[in-house]
Amino acid sequence: MNIRAAVFDVDGTLVPHGAAGPSEGTVAALRALQEKGIPVVIASGRARYTAQSVLGEGIRPDYFAAANGCDVTDAENRPIWNSRMTQAEMEALIGFFEERHIPLEFLFSDAYYAYISYELFRQEYEGGGTKTKGIAEHLRDGESRTRHLQDMPFAACTAMAKQDVKDFQSRFATLGLRFVCFQPDKYDILRANVDKSIGITHLLEHLGILWADTAVFGDGDNDAEMFRRAGFSVAMGDGTPEIRALASVVSAPAAQDGVARAVQTYLL
Repeated sequence: MNIRAAVFDVDGTLVPHGAAGPSEGTVAALRALQEKGIPVVIASGRARYTAQSVLGEGIRPDYFAAANGCDVTDAENRPIWNSRMTQAEMEALIGFFEERHIPLEFLFSDAYYAYISYELFRQEYEGGGTKTKGIAEHLRDGESRTRHLQDMPFAACTAMAKQDVKDFQSRFATLGLRFVCFQPDKYDILRANVDKSIGITHLLEHLGILWADTAVFGDGDNDAEMFRRAGFSVAMGDGTPEIRALASVVSAPAAQDGVARAVQTYLL
């Protein structure tokens, strides 16, 4: 294989669920890729600043496609491409969620701002342990609802019932906002036609690299479009059934150094 770029999900892939950070083997494998001249790209549902908090000092990616691909930057945090919500999308979300008393936060370039139910978010993140590592220190009280006057957010996040999701999408069908479930009743809210694969496509075009020459590592359904496009894909052994079915290779679970094993076997 002529792999020229390697793309990694964070939670459940580089960092096992419940772990404080990546293993020494994973850190060493990614450093070896970089020493070989293969750029390491992080594609995460997290904002860039919380993803780096979880990765720690050991992993310093060459590029990020954060917020599910909406915020693409280089190692120096210089923007390469992004997708931001519109005023109409924000107003629809705030109005509907306020009406039904549903918590709502937005992912901005500097922090997560809770526009509805700040205290609920704060308590959850502060008590969430390693599952929410890196988020609590980047959460801000946004109930004044003024942060978007500086610039618009990349995405939103919520905890809500499936019926509320259906009701919102029915009422605001023309907006096309997508609710991507990452835990039971918890959703990332993304604009239409934006996902990790779209952000990575813009990055690869910037680098002059083809999808066919790109390896992708992941464990969740929000990695599926990347797996369909990549020349080589590795699913963690405890990944979702869909992602394992799409993978070129199924490695060990993240907790058993699945990334490090696959990198050593197939890329190094």
